[in-house]
Amino acid sequence: MTVAESTFDEVFALEPRAVRCPFGAYQQTRAENPVFWSDRVQAFVVSRYEDIAEVLRAPEKYSSSVASGPRSVTPLAAQLLENPDTPAKLRAQAERRMQISKATVLLFSDPPNHVRQRKLVNKGFTARRINGMEEEIRGVARGLVDRFAADGRVELVSQFSIGLPMTVIADLVGVPQDMHDTFKRWSDNFTAGTGNFGLTSDEVADMFDSVDQFYDFFTEQVEARRAEPRDDLLSDLVAARIGGEEPLQVNEILQMLVQFLVAGNETTTNLVTSIVYRLVTDAALMAKVREDLSLVQPLVEEVLRVESPVQGMFRRATEDSVIGGVEIPEGSILWLSYGSANRDESQFRDSEQITLGRSDPQPHLAFGRGEHFCLGAGLARLEARVGVQTLLERLDDIALDGSDEDLAYLPNFMLRGIRKLPLTFTAR
Repeated sequence: MTVAESTFDEVFALEPRAVRCPFGAYQQTRAENPVFWSDRVQAFVVSRYEDIAEVLRAPEKYSSSVASGPRSVTPLAAQLLENPDTPAKLRAQAERRMQISKATVLLFSDPPNHVRQRKLVNKGFTARRINGMEEEIRGVARGLVDRFAADGRVELVSQFSIGLPMTVIADLVGVPQDMHDTFKRWSDNFTAGTGNFGLTSDEVADMFDSVDQFYDFFTEQVEARRAEPRDDLLSDLVAARIGGEEPLQVNEILQMLVQFLVAGNETTTNLVTSIVYRLVTDAALMAKVREDLSLVQPLVEEVLRVESPVQGMFRRATEDSVIGGVEIPEGSILWLSYGSANRDESQFRDSEQITLGRSDPQPHLAFGRGEHFCLGAGLARLEARVGVQTLLERLDDIALDGSDEDLAYLPNFMLRGIRKLPLTFTAR
């Protein structure tokens, strides 16, 4: 085993030091062993930008059916059904998941079905609709700041970064305000196994309880929208029709809502937190952005690149191929390390640094590329920009409340985020 494999293995093993800063492992792997087999994740790790871009350009050769990996909900359901000791309740929940998961959608869907689904869903995510939400998002952000502005201190993740995207996506799909905490719990449980191989049996049971509750709630909501449409995204999904395309089925809608739930909560929460962390630990950057709040937009792009909330995705080879000079047999699983590609020095000048107004010829891969470019990218960018601008407009002297070394990151190699970010400030 090479040094590069060993250090990347620490990331997959969720060693806190490696999860906090995996970038040395990424850099060494790109230089020494850019495509290698990992026993721990049972996949070929692909670490260089151009190699990953090559995979993303060829969805017919590299299927997205395994995008979230072997410890996400569907693979866990299959494992539970194979185990004769699985309790009856959990077995029934797993069977339900397997039945619904037959409707592969968006993130896990390949052409031509993926093309059909994107056509039907795109109307709900038009630039006009997203841009029209700016004032609503600003109102949510201001309301969250109002709750802690008089305190002089805040734990940003729980008091702001979670609430902003959660409220927006919950409102978008018609979840009542008194259910927002439940909505967040469902999101946490759906992502619990993604990028984490160490779930206990109790954690798996909690995950499937949430899955069942989510399906029960939204199955009822889908039928309610059929009878009485509202001005929300769920009604748009139920009513979606384009030409001769088949309408979305209930199980397709449920699977899409799961993806909106995760993408609309977890990733944007981590993005907002990472942006603020970068500001409070870099006085020169903070001063520059405070002087010109329009710089928040390029800052969002740079933090997406260097602190990618989604650190990577899995793919499955549908035929024999070669990537980076390494033979990839048909059926092999690939781990595409977006977090590494986005710091690839062959693509980005001063790749480890935040550079506002970057003019590199290649875009970052934080939202993927091609067929599976993130449907909610525009909304995430808008939420992050408005959220950070609101904090800077309302709060002065923002600083870490405690030591940088005390910060803990999510125990996850797929999703990158700070678990808690305590801050002090002076309210304006």
